[in-house]
Amino acid sequence: MLPFPKYLSFRNVLAGMLLLWGLAVLLKAAWWLYLLVFIIALTISYFGTTQISSNFHMPSYCKALNHDKKEIAITFDDGVTNPERSHLVLDILKNYQIPATFFCIGKNLENKEQIKVLKRMNAEGHIIGNHSYSHSNFYDFFPSKKIIEETLLTDKIIQTHTGKIPRFFRPPYGITTPNIAKAFKTLEHKTIGWSLRSLDTVIKDEKKLFERIKSKLKTGDIILFHDHTQHMKTFLPMFLEYILKEGYTVVGTDQLLGINAYA
Repeated sequence: MLPFPKYLSFRNVLAGMLLLWGLAVLLKAAWWLYLLVFIIALTISYFGTTQISSNFHMPSYCKALNHDKKEIAITFDDGVTNPERSHLVLDILKNYQIPATFFCIGKNLENKEQIKVLKRMNAEGHIIGNHSYSHSNFYDFFPSKKIIEETLLTDKIIQTHTGKIPRFFRPPYGITTPNIAKAFKTLEHKTIGWSLRSLDTVIKDEKKLFERIKSKLKTGDIILFHDHTQHMKTFLPMFLEYILKEGYTVVGTDQLLGINAYA
């Protein structure tokens, strides 16, 4: 999904709806006109909230724009949900000498095995990003104060074990809200989205997954994977072989976007 036009922000859509309702009151319009305005505003808000690349609530980096080099970036969400599978992904990346960005959940970085994976990610040159502390199903409804607390707590955990303070943040499920936008006005993080969602948590067949990515891949893409999916161990080598054969270069998300990953 392409970014919405700048005038289609949450604030402008809300103001526009109220303005149209006001005009409808003055003109004594029929009841269905109020409903129509509400449905249009609700539809725009739904897609703007659920599509991180829309920039509806807050700016997000989802793709390298005007990029003339055949470069892409690979990202993995929900680290370190399954340390064993994370190690398998790291083994594959190491074998192909491919950098990646891992957006880690704070609560998944607390036991010895999880911390071991985190340290390995950092030691092998991968970028560590912040993916909230809880990754709660209700994260989108958290007040801005709690969002800030979760973000800073995860930053602290990552810093404790890597010596680096992450500045890349990816909201759980890629959903943005007014409260999340408000929270990140006070933080120094850059919100990182994606331009190509693999759907690897839904598509379990690695060949179907490969065909989906192959048909959509473009220069400058930021690709979303999950390092805890079972079929990643067979899909990832297949995918990496293909992109290298096609002449793509995989670079760090920081290099692709030209922004710093750490404070």
